[in-house]
Amino acid sequence: MVGTGTTEIFITFLLAITGYTGLTTVVVLTLREQHPIALWRAVVLIILAHVLMVWMYRYDWQLDLAVRNGYAGFVIFHTALALILVSTFVNQYLSQKLVHISFVIVTIGATGASLRYDEVSMYRFIVVPCGLIGGIGLIKFYILDRRNLNKI
Repeated sequence: MVGTGTTEIFITFLLAITGYTGLTTVVVLTLREQHPIALWRAVVLIILAHVLMVWMYRYDWQLDLAVRNGYAGFVIFHTALALILVSTFVNQYLSQKLVHISFVIVTIGATGASLRYDEVSMYRFIVVPCGLIGGIGLIKFYILDRRNLNKI
Protein backbone atom coordinates (compact mmCIF):
# COMPACT_ATOMS: atom_id res chain seq x y z
CA MET A 1 0.00 0.00 0.00
CA VAL A 2 1.19 3.49 -0.79
CA GLY A 3 2.86 5.07 2.24
CA THR A 4 0.97 3.17 4.90
CA GLY A 5 1.75 1.64 8.22
CA THR A 6 0.70 -1.68 9.60
CA THR A 7 -2.32 -0.18 11.37
CA GLU A 8 -3.82 1.25 8.18
CA ILE A 9 -3.31 -2.02 6.30
CA PHE A 10 -4.83 -4.03 9.15
CA ILE A 11 -7.89 -1.77 9.42
CA THR A 12 -8.41 -1.72 5.65
CA PHE A 13 -8.35 -5.51 5.42
CA LEU A 14 -10.45 -5.91 8.57
CA LEU A 15 -13.11 -3.62 7.07
CA ALA A 16 -13.08 -5.69 3.86
CA ILE A 17 -13.67 -8.96 5.68
CA THR A 18 -16.25 -7.42 8.03
CA GLY A 19 -18.08 -5.79 5.11
CA TYR A 20 -18.18 -9.00 3.07
CA THR A 21 -19.31 -11.07 6.05
CA GLY A 22 -21.99 -8.45 6.76
CA LEU A 23 -23.09 -8.49 3.11
CA THR A 24 -23.40 -12.28 3.27
CA THR A 25 -25.39 -12.06 6.51
CA VAL A 26 -27.81 -9.53 5.01
CA VAL A 27 -28.24 -11.70 1.90
CA VAL A 28 -29.09 -14.72 4.02
CA LEU A 29 -31.55 -12.70 6.12
CA THR A 30 -33.28 -11.27 3.05
CA LEU A 31 -33.68 -14.79 1.71
CA ARG A 32 -35.53 -15.59 4.94
CA GLU A 33 -37.87 -12.66 4.20
CA GLN A 34 -36.22 -10.36 6.71
CA HIS A 35 -34.73 -7.03 5.74
CA PRO A 36 -32.57 -5.70 8.56
CA ILE A 37 -32.35 -2.06 7.44
CA ALA A 38 -30.26 -0.88 10.40
CA LEU A 39 -27.80 -3.77 9.99
CA TRP A 40 -27.62 -3.17 6.23
CA ARG A 41 -26.86 0.51 6.67
CA ALA A 42 -24.11 -0.33 9.17
CA VAL A 43 -22.64 -2.82 6.69
CA VAL A 44 -22.82 -0.22 3.91
CA LEU A 45 -20.87 2.23 6.08
CA ILE A 46 -18.22 -0.43 6.71
CA ILE A 47 -17.98 -1.20 2.99
CA LEU A 48 -17.77 2.50 2.12
CA ALA A 49 -15.06 3.06 4.76
CA HIS A 50 -13.11 0.13 3.29
CA VAL A 51 -13.34 1.51 -0.24
CA LEU A 52 -12.29 4.98 0.89
CA MET A 53 -9.31 3.52 2.76
CA VAL A 54 -8.28 1.52 -0.30
CA TRP A 55 -8.44 4.67 -2.41
CA MET A 56 -6.52 6.62 0.23
CA TYR A 57 -3.85 4.12 1.24
CA ARG A 58 -3.55 1.71 -1.68
CA TYR A 59 -4.19 4.00 -4.64
CA ASP A 60 -3.21 7.37 -3.17
CA TRP A 61 -6.30 8.77 -4.96
CA GLN A 62 -4.70 8.00 -8.35
CA LEU A 63 -6.77 6.29 -11.04
CA ASP A 64 -3.71 4.81 -12.74
CA LEU A 65 -2.90 2.89 -9.54
CA ALA A 66 -6.52 1.77 -9.20
CA VAL A 67 -6.51 0.19 -12.66
CA ARG A 68 -2.94 -1.14 -12.69
CA ASN A 69 -4.20 -4.75 -12.60
CA GLY A 70 -6.75 -4.05 -15.32
CA TYR A 71 -10.06 -2.34 -15.69
CA ALA A 72 -12.20 -5.44 -15.06
CA GLY A 73 -11.65 -5.57 -11.31
CA PHE A 74 -12.05 -1.82 -11.02
CA VAL A 75 -15.37 -1.89 -12.86
CA ILE A 76 -16.60 -4.98 -11.00
CA PHE A 77 -15.99 -3.59 -7.53
CA HIS A 78 -17.15 -0.07 -8.25
CA THR A 79 -20.33 -1.31 -9.93
CA ALA A 80 -21.04 -3.36 -6.82
CA LEU A 81 -20.31 -0.31 -4.65
CA ALA A 82 -22.74 1.78 -6.70
CA LEU A 83 -25.48 -0.87 -6.32
CA ILE A 84 -24.80 -1.13 -2.60
CA LEU A 85 -25.07 2.63 -2.14
CA VAL A 86 -28.23 2.90 -4.26
CA SER A 87 -29.82 0.05 -2.28
CA THR A 88 -29.94 2.26 0.80
CA PHE A 89 -32.15 4.84 -0.95
CA VAL A 90 -34.79 2.67 -2.66
CA ASN A 91 -37.80 0.69 -1.49
CA GLN A 92 -37.35 -2.61 0.33
CA TYR A 93 -38.14 -4.86 -2.65
CA LEU A 94 -35.64 -3.16 -4.96
CA SER A 95 -33.11 -2.86 -2.15
CA GLN A 96 -33.16 -6.63 -1.61
CA LYS A 97 -32.64 -7.28 -5.31
CA LEU A 98 -29.72 -4.83 -5.40
CA VAL A 99 -28.21 -6.50 -2.33
CA HIS A 100 -28.46 -9.89 -4.07
CA ILE A 101 -26.94 -8.59 -7.31
CA SER A 102 -24.14 -6.77 -5.49
CA PHE A 103 -23.38 -9.92 -3.49
CA VAL A 104 -22.94 -11.91 -6.70
CA ILE A 105 -20.71 -9.22 -8.21
CA VAL A 106 -18.59 -8.84 -5.07
CA THR A 107 -18.29 -12.61 -4.67
CA ILE A 108 -17.07 -13.07 -8.23
CA GLY A 109 -14.54 -10.27 -7.85
CA ALA A 110 -13.40 -11.21 -4.35
CA THR A 111 -13.06 -14.89 -5.18
CA GLY A 112 -11.01 -14.12 -8.28
CA ALA A 113 -8.83 -11.63 -6.43
CA SER A 114 -8.25 -13.89 -3.43
CA LEU A 115 -7.20 -16.76 -5.69
CA ARG A 116 -5.02 -14.61 -7.96
CA TYR A 117 -3.25 -11.99 -5.84
CA ASP A 118 -0.91 -12.83 -2.96
CA GLU A 119 -1.68 -9.66 -0.98
CA VAL A 120 -5.33 -10.74 -0.55
CA SER A 121 -4.87 -14.51 -0.60
CA MET A 122 -5.73 -14.77 3.10
CA TYR A 123 -9.26 -13.59 2.20
CA ARG A 124 -10.08 -16.88 0.51
CA PHE A 125 -10.68 -18.52 3.88
CA ILE A 126 -13.60 -16.13 4.43
CA VAL A 127 -14.58 -15.36 0.82
CA VAL A 128 -15.07 -18.96 -0.28
CA PRO A 129 -17.30 -20.07 2.64
CA CYS A 130 -19.31 -16.82 2.55
CA GLY A 131 -19.63 -17.08 -1.22
CA LEU A 132 -20.87 -20.65 -0.94
CA ILE A 133 -23.36 -19.82 1.81
CA GLY A 134 -24.80 -16.81 0.02
CA GLY A 135 -24.53 -18.37 -3.44
CA ILE A 136 -26.28 -21.59 -2.48
CA GLY A 137 -28.96 -19.54 -0.74
CA LEU A 138 -29.52 -17.40 -3.83
CA ILE A 139 -29.62 -20.45 -6.12
CA LYS A 140 -32.15 -22.11 -3.84
CA PHE A 141 -34.24 -18.94 -3.60
CA TYR A 142 -34.30 -17.96 -7.28
CA ILE A 143 -33.92 -21.28 -9.09
CA LEU A 144 -34.88 -24.24 -6.93
CA ASP A 145 -37.76 -22.78 -4.92
CA ARG A 146 -40.54 -22.29 -7.46
CA ARG A 147 -42.70 -20.36 -4.96
CA ASN A 148 -40.34 -17.42 -5.28
CA LEU A 149 -40.68 -17.11 -9.04
CA ASN A 150 -43.71 -14.85 -8.70
CA LYS A 151 -41.73 -12.58 -6.31
CA ILE A 152 -39.11 -11.74 -8.93
